[in-house]
Amino acid sequence: MHRVGKYRGRIAPSPTGYLHFGHARTFWIAQERAQAVDSTLVFRNEDLDVQRCRPEFVTAMYEDLRWLGLDWREGPDVGGPYAPYTQSERREFYIEAWRKLRDSGAIYPCTCSRKDLEQALSAPHDDADEIPYPGTCRSKPWSPENFESPAGVSWRYRVPDELKIQFNDALQGEHIFLAGQDFSDFLVWRRDDIPAYQLACVVDDNAMRIT
Repeated sequence: MHRVGKYRGRIAPSPTGYLHFGHARTFWIAQERAQAVDSTLVFRNEDLDVQRCRPEFVTAMYEDLRWLGLDWREGPDVGGPYAPYTQSERREFYIEAWRKLRDSGAIYPCTCSRKDLEQALSAPHDDADEIPYPGTCRSKPWSPENFESPAGVSWRYRVPDELKIQFNDALQGEHIFLAGQDFSDFLVWRRDDIPAYQLACVVDDNAMRIT
C-alpha cells in the first residue's frame, strides 16, 4: 500500500534545445509515479549552461510539456514553498554548499585544463562529458582561507580511495564500480564559476525535499 502524500518527484529539463521523445517518456513516468500516490511533482528549470540555454527553449519546454498533459504542483511558473525553481536564481544555495565542502576538505582546487588531462592520460576523450581525473592536484597544499569564492579554478570532490559502489538494477542486474578505475575525483564547480550538475542537482533535490 502506498503512503499518500509522502513522495516528491521532479522533472528537470535543461533549456539547451527542444525536448525530444526520450524527455517526454521520462517526464511522463515521473508524473505517473506522483499521481499514483497522490503526491507532488516538482518542475525545476536546470538552466546553468549559460552558453547553450536560450529563452525560446524555456518557452517551448513549458508549451510542449503542458501539451503532453503534464501537470506539476510546484515550479517556476506556478511557484511553491521551495522557490526559486530556476537554477540560475539559486546561486546562494550552491555557494553555501561549496563553502561547507571547502571547509571540511571534501573538495580541493584544481588548475588542470582539459588539454592537461588529455595529455596526462595519453588519449583524447572528445565524447566524454568529463575526462577521468588522474589526481594531479589532489595532494597539492592549499588553505581554505585563500579561497573566499570558488571562482578562478575548478573544484573537485575527493572520492575516498578504494570506494566501491554496488547496486542492483531492475533491468540490467548487478553493477559494481570501483574508485580510481571506473570513476574518479569529479568536478563540483567549474573554472568559469558555474556549479557543476553533480553539485547543483544534489543541493536542489535536498532543498526541495525530492524523494
